[in-house]
Amino acid sequence: MDDRPSQYWLSYGGGVNSTALAVLLVQGKLPKYEPWRIVFADTKTEKDQTYAYIRDHFAPWLERHGKRLEVVYPQEGVLERWERLKVTGSRILRTCTDQAKVKPITAYIAANGGGEQLIGIDASEAHRMADKSGKHRPLVDLDIDREECERIIAAAGLPSPGKSGCWCCPFARVGEVIELIKTSPCKAARIESLEWAATDAHGESPGLGQRCQFREHPIAWWRERAKQGDLFIPDADPAHPCECYDG
Repeated sequence: MDDRPSQYWLSYGGGVNSTALAVLLVQGKLPKYEPWRIVFADTKTEKDQTYAYIRDHFAPWLERHGKRLEVVYPQEGVLERWERLKVTGSRILRTCTDQAKVKPITAYIAANGGGEQLIGIDASEAHRMADKSGKHRPLVDLDIDREECERIIAAAGLPSPGKSGCWCCPFARVGEVIELIKTSPCKAARIESLEWAATDAHGESPGLGQRCQFREHPIAWWRERAKQGDLFIPDADPAHPCECYDG
């Protein structure tokens, strides 16, 4: 009796890992996962570079190889939900991943014939999602790390997508927050409004004061930090990446 699912679904995140996995699938190097489809959950707050990469490079490349990127949307975007609830993003609960990615993709798969998911976790992140039934990690199984993923993408004639993720992610690294402050003042202002709304609605954070989106500092502090050049601040703990991490 064949226990294989009727089809597989690559959960595409727009980053290095899932792009490399898509290349391997398109090239027929993972026949055990045939037939397969590819779905992308648009959180409505992906980085501009991710949207540009998908639009200008990845989606056209897929179409040239007879595949189509299927896109799903949550009922409300990540930042929209925080604004409605008047809360800043949590580095502990991480409900944004569940609400904006996991649930929309799971529902879409169920409504389109079912199947099991392929997740773009590379060998260096093998500890992640190790016991999730119905979800496969081909890159881990093949011992393919992030550097090899970059080589796979380049060999396919595609540019590297870089790391994907929401621009408002509370796990954003120092450089990403500084870049946001410098290049996207309107987005930074939206986060500042969220911080004040959360503080007004739920009170100050114990021991910290104003509620903050990025670490223990409000946007006003980050604006001043952005003016100071290379003042060293330790980056986020790499052992605890956002659950949406994709290379």
